[in-house]
Amino acid sequence: MPPSQDPFYAGLGQAVRIGTELLAALIVGGGIGWVVDTYLLATGPWGMVSGLILGSVAGVRNAYRSAQRWPKS
Repeated sequence: MPPSQDPFYAGLGQAVRIGTELLAALIVGGGIGWVVDTYLLATGPWGMVSGLILGSVAGVRNAYRSAQRWPKS
C-alpha cells in the first residue's frame, strides 16, 4: 500500500510507529531483566529495573533515529 498523501494520516502513521517502537523496547528490556532476576542471578528487582532503563534508552534512540528520517517540508 503506498504512503498516504494526506499529511494528517502520514503523521499519524509515524506517531503510531514511534509509539510501537518505544513500547516494544520497554517490553524487551523488561523481559530480559525479569529473566536475569528470575533464572540467572536472583538479584531482586534490580535486573528488571536495569532492563527497563536500557529498554527506554534504546526506545528513545530508535525514535530519534526514525524522526531524523522524516522528510523536511
